[in-house]
Amino acid sequence: MTNYNHVPVLIAGAGPVGLCLAIELAYRNVRCLVVEQTDGSVDFPTTNLANTRTVEHLRRWGCADRMRYESGYPIDYPRNYLFVTRMDGYEIARFDHPANGAPTARSPYSPEGRLWISKPYFDPVLHRQVATLPQVEVRYETSVESFEQTGAAVMAQVLDRKSGRNETIEADYLIGCDGGRSNIRRALGIPYQGVFSQGMNVAVLFRSPLLLKLTPHGPAVQYQIVNADINGAIAAVDGKELWRLNIRNVKQEQIDALNAPEKLRFALGPRIPFELLAVRPWTGHCVVAERYQDGRVFLAGDAAHLNWPAGGFGMNTGIGDAVDIGWKLAAVFAGWGRSKLLDSYTAERKPIAMINVNEAAEMRANFDNQTPFSPQIGDDSEEGRELRDRARAVIIRTRAKEFLHDSAGIELGYRYESSPICVSDGTPPPELDHGLYVPSTWPGVRAPHVWLKNGASTLDLFGKSFVLLNFSRAMTHPMTNAAKAVGLPLQAIDLDEPKVRETYERDLVLVRPDGHVAWRGNEIPSNVDAIIARVRGET
Repeated sequence: MTNYNHVPVLIAGAGPVGLCLAIELAYRNVRCLVVEQTDGSVDFPTTNLANTRTVEHLRRWGCADRMRYESGYPIDYPRNYLFVTRMDGYEIARFDHPANGAPTARSPYSPEGRLWISKPYFDPVLHRQVATLPQVEVRYETSVESFEQTGAAVMAQVLDRKSGRNETIEADYLIGCDGGRSNIRRALGIPYQGVFSQGMNVAVLFRSPLLLKLTPHGPAVQYQIVNADINGAIAAVDGKELWRLNIRNVKQEQIDALNAPEKLRFALGPRIPFELLAVRPWTGHCVVAERYQDGRVFLAGDAAHLNWPAGGFGMNTGIGDAVDIGWKLAAVFAGWGRSKLLDSYTAERKPIAMINVNEAAEMRANFDNQTPFSPQIGDDSEEGRELRDRARAVIIRTRAKEFLHDSAGIELGYRYESSPICVSDGTPPPELDHGLYVPSTWPGVRAPHVWLKNGASTLDLFGKSFVLLNFSRAMTHPMTNAAKAVGLPLQAIDLDEPKVRETYERDLVLVRPDGHVAWRGNEIPSNVDAIIARVRGET
C-alpha cells in the first residue's frame, strides 16, 4: 500500500487570500499546506486598500496593529483622494481622510478602519504571521500540477520547481486561491460568467521623490487625473517616492505603441521629474465563477471572481471568501459541522461577489461616461472653470459613496440573504445602500459593532464559537443544551448593556464564529433542536 503525505487542507496560492485562509484555519487549529509557484516576493505593486471588514479579521487574528503600525508604510501619510487636471494643474474634487496611524482613522461602525497599504507592505505582514503558526507549512516555488478526487480525499501532484521533485499529497480538501488564471478552476471545468475584457489598461510604476514637493495639491493616496490626454489615476505605493499610474481605456491596438513617458508627462505636467521603472498591461473583467465548489475542491478570491479595480473590492471580497470557507472547514473537521455546511459556501459568497463585481463596474462606467474629459478642462478660463464644476458634480454623484463614505454599505452591510444555514425571522432585510451602512441583526448580516462598558467591542466577543447574546433574563439552557448534545460550541453571554440591546434589536441574538447573525428572537423558542440543526448544516 502506497503511503502519501497527508494534510487536512491543501491551499494552492500564497497571495493575500491563500495566506488569510491559512491564518483562519490555524486560528481554528486546522493544519494546512500552502503551495506557491513563485518565491513569494511582490514583483509589481498592486492592491492598495484593506477595507474595514478585512481589518476586523486581522484584529481577530492578532495582526491588525502590526499591519497598521509596523508594515513600513508611513503611519502619518493621509488617506486623501483627489481629482485633478494634472499633478501641477487644477484641483476638481477632494475627499480627505486621516492617515493609517491616526486615532480618527477608525470607522464609526467598527473598532477598526480602512488601511491604505500597497501589496509590498501588506503581503509581508501576512507572510510573517503565517511563519509563526505551527499549523501552517508554506512551500514556495511549488505548484499543484494536477489532482483527482477519490471521494474520500483529493490526490494532488505537487512539483518543487527548484529541485524538479514531484510529490503526491493527499488532502481532505483542496482550495484554489491561485488567481484569475487559476489552474484549479480550469481543471474543474468551472467557467467564469459575466463580461470579459471591459477595457485594456496599462499600469506604470515610476519613482518621483520630488512629486510631493512640486504638486500644489498636497499628499494623497490617489490622484485621479481628468484631462483630454489621459484617463487614469496615480496611486501612492510607499507614501514617499514610488508611484503607480494606471492608464484606463487603452485600445488593444495601442498597447505595443503606447508611450509610457508621454502618458506620465500628461498626468504629471512638465515640471515634475520621474524615473520610469516598469510597465504592465492588464485587462479589466467583471466575472464570477459559475460555482465555487466541486466535491472536495473549492475556489476563493480571484479564482472565483474578477472585478474592475474600483472600490477596493477584489482582494477584500476574496478575504471574505477565505473566512467563510475557513470556519466551515474547521467545523467539519471538529465533527459538529454537517455536509450542508460546506455546501452553503457558494450560496453565501457568490451573491456577494456578484454585487461587488457589478458595483465596481458601475462606478467605473458612470465616472468615465459622464465626466467631461475636455481639452479645455485645465484652462484658466470661464469655460475651464465651468467644465471643472461639471466634473465635480459628476464625481460627487458617482464616486462619493466610494471616496467619501468608504463604501460602508458594501463593506459592512453585506448579508447572506439566501443562506441555507441562517434562520429567517420573517422580517424583510434592511435596505442595502452601497454608500451608507445601517447596523442590523437581521439573520445573515455581520453582527454590528458597539463599544461595551469595559472598552471592548462587541466584535471581540465573536470568533472561536457560536455566541448567544442574552439581553434579558431568559433562561438560555434549552439552546445551549441542544448545542452541547451535538458538539456545537456555543457560549451564552448575558449582557446588561442598554446601548448594545438597542442596536442588536432583539433580546437574544445568536452569532456565528465568523461574526454573522444566525438567528434572533425575544425568547427561546420550542424548536431549538431544529435551529441548531440548521446552523450546523444538518438540514
